Amino acid sequence: MGARTSRAGVVGAFLVLAAAVGPAAEADQTCEALQIRTTGTTSQLYRVTLPGFADTRVGELPHRMNALGYSAAQGWAYGIAEGFSDGGHVMALRPADPPLDLGPVVAGRGDTPWNPIEHPTAGAIRGNRWYVLEDDYLHAVDVDPDSSTFRHVLSSVELEERHGPFDIDDFDVGPDGLLYGVAQSYSGIPAVVRLDRRTGVVEPVVWLPGLLPDSYGSVVIGDDDALYVTANRSGGVYRVSVGGELAKLAEVPGMSSSDAAGCLRRTPPPEPPAPPPAPPTTTPPTTTPPTTTPSTPPTSTPPSPAPTSAPSSSQPAPSATPAPPRPPAPPEPVEEPSETPETSSPAAPSEEIDAEESGHTTQEKRRWALATLVLLIGGSAAARGLARR
Repeated sequence: MGARTSRAGVVGAFLVLAAAVGPAAEADQTCEALQIRTTGTTSQLYRVTLPGFADTRVGELPHRMNALGYSAAQGWAYGIAEGFSDGGHVMALRPADPPLDLGPVVAGRGDTPWNPIEHPTAGAIRGNRWYVLEDDYLHAVDVDPDSSTFRHVLSSVELEERHGPFDIDDFDVGPDGLLYGVAQSYSGIPAVVRLDRRTGVVEPVVWLPGLLPDSYGSVVIGDDDALYVTANRSGGVYRVSVGGELAKLAEVPGMSSSDAAGCLRRTPPPEPPAPPPAPPTTTPPTTTPPTTTPSTPPTSTPPSPAPTSAPSSSQPAPSATPAPPRPPAPPEPVEEPSETPETSSPAAPSEEIDAEESGHTTQEKRRWALATLVLLIGGSAAARGLARR
């Protein structure tokens, strides 16, 4: 009765757990987990999907297994396989791979080579520590593959059951780091219980009178912070919300024991293909109306006159002066300067001589010829005068 009178307090504690971690992701709360169902000398491995329960059989395991825990960082689940002469063996599981036997669990002290774990009932992993429950002892096993104490029991604590005893058949690690499960109590009423992994203290959180007296395994805390459990003998699969509301999801065949671990690490979806390049934008051509330009009558341009040939300046025009009776001796011929050889220049000289320059040269030659004639006439007259004397 003392446990029932404190129901409001333990329900409040369960609600505080949910509030401490904040709301779960609302976009996608799908949780996949591995489940082991045992009915005989071997166990069957299943993959289940929550919150809407769906299961897929993966295959048969070579041994009876229990105490399943999942490491999201490693992507591996660990379980204890029974039936070995040297105690329970650590088995590593993945849905797509065969189970790996990693060897027996090793006692933590050098003076105790015996294996302290043979028939566990519950297991869960937080970080690199695997918490395994057998009888009334909670053992912490190292599951760091790079550690020198891999598979070693690092510590053990005895349970302190308050308001119990409780028959704990499985648990999972809550967001607050404590262990939660559904256990059968001495009064026959199941309850959600909380186990402190450091001190071993076990106490009820919320009573579940709607559940049948049974052993409850396959505990998984989903992404919605709800507790999912399976009744081993009756086969019912249930969801327990943080407020203690109970809902039956499915029913599976009964079994002697079961265990589960999750949520499995999700494989990121493949990248969507890159969108095709946008087609080039086609701009319709702009139609410009034709402009009417008034036609202008063609202007008649008179043809350019042909260039006139300049008079030759090589010889002077003949003079009409009469020849003297006795012409004097002709003057000494004057050497004409030799022609300067042409030099090349960037621009070729024009072959046509300017008409004005050509005329100016002819007039000068005529004056020189007239002056020469006057000198000759004057010289002749002077010579005749001297002859008369």
